[in-house]
Amino acid sequence: MPDTEVAPRRRGRPASGTSSEGGAEVQSLDRAIALLRVVADQDGMALAEIARRAELPVSTVHRLLTTLEKRQLVNHDLSTGLWTVGLGLFRIGSAYLRIRKLPDIGRPVIRRLLHETDETVNLAMFDAMELVVVAQAEAHAPVRAFFRLGARLPLHATAAGKAVLAAASPSFRGACLAQVRYEPFTTATRREERALMDDVSEILERGFAVDREEHAPGMRAVAAAILNEWRDPIGAVSVSGPAVRMSEDRIQRLGRRVVAAAEQMTRLYSGADETLPQDYAAFR
Repeated sequence: MPDTEVAPRRRGRPASGTSSEGGAEVQSLDRAIALLRVVADQDGMALAEIARRAELPVSTVHRLLTTLEKRQLVNHDLSTGLWTVGLGLFRIGSAYLRIRKLPDIGRPVIRRLLHETDETVNLAMFDAMELVVVAQAEAHAPVRAFFRLGARLPLHATAAGKAVLAAASPSFRGACLAQVRYEPFTTATRREERALMDDVSEILERGFAVDREEHAPGMRAVAAAILNEWRDPIGAVSVSGPAVRMSEDRIQRLGRRVVAAAEQMTRLYSGADETLPQDYAAFR
């Protein structure tokens, strides 16, 4: 009997005869992921409601949920009949908290903000009662603002610092204020807590912070705080430029853009958004 040569099977790929089966497996996986999203939206849902929202047959949904329950990705309360997300899903999701990095998350956002404003954009993170510049998109104008990476920004004399103070809880803000030394960088620097808190009150009403030559003569900036999943400030994004280009009208326009950028980074950092919209693709 002659030998029959069998072509070696390529690693990582299914045999050619299993394509339809593989397609079914992918469809099941896609449906299971969709169910996890549906269940995660509520604090407990009945099987029929999950099936309605997922637009799947009840029998299919029950089969998939039972499989997910075995992996602790969902829980089923026998007394109420309700399904909720499981501890296993939390363990998987919490891995993101270990690896997330604000500079990586924020890079396309600040690049787009530079494109929109033509002014230098800084991303700063909170560290030891100060802000540290961790990323920057620098403008190309002959006269422009500049902060070196790693520079520390005082809370009382920068738009980024004041934005963080405004976003902080009363107790967190009090701890920050207790550490402020009120160093007078310029004649416009706030030199006492009362004046600084007046600024904070205005920021809360306005929605963004403004540095009117308080940190460097001839330079102005607008900033908004970036928050984590507990709504605590973890940093700020700011747009800085020469005072001659930062009229009050332009500050208002820049402020709206900065707030939008900070909200986008907040959603990405906290996990509320999983990816950037398509119109950010050019700035990745």
